[in-house]
Amino acid sequence: MNLTQKKEIIICHELAFADSIGSAVLEKPKASTWMIFIPIFFLFFIYRMKKFKKDRTKFLEEFMKARRDAMDIALDAAAAEGSTSLDGAVQVPDLPEPLQKPYVSWIQTLSGHYLDLLTADGDDFGSLVCAAYRNRSNYLLVLNRLNSAEKGFYTALKPYLASVEGAFDISAKIEAESRRLRSDTAGSIFC
Repeated sequence: MNLTQKKEIIICHELAFADSIGSAVLEKPKASTWMIFIPIFFLFFIYRMKKFKKDRTKFLEEFMKARRDAMDIALDAAAAEGSTSLDGAVQVPDLPEPLQKPYVSWIQTLSGHYLDLLTADGDDFGSLVCAAYRNRSNYLLVLNRLNSAEKGFYTALKPYLASVEGAFDISAKIEAESRRLRSDTAGSIFC
């Protein structure tokens, strides 16, 4: 299996991960029996459902942006002849100074994880993880590093989101759901 195929497998897994996070963060509108009797409620429901779908798409795009950047860094490192180093590979976007170090740490950790998967042999995500990390303990250590790096970035980001209503709750949901999903993934791969 070549690097491009492995990249697609990993990105598909990350998209499913992002979709699950989105489900936890964004509340889907629920239909009511009253909508049958009062059509204006049904129109409002349709409006809310369209907004939900638009917000969910935007969430997925934004959630995946840093992950795609990390994948590109890992792919470049894997494609380089004999080089598996990520040193100096992270390009810091236009972030305030206090966010740059946590962002670089997070992207390097994520890129390192992707690089491990890209250089492993396997036909699906589970087999790539098994080949890269050998056992559940090793994989959980990597996931804990990933969780810690993400939490470090989100913690550094919180003061900049103080004026955004609900930002702290969303950040907490993302962190908690990420830990849960990663733990579930480890359990399903190494059962």
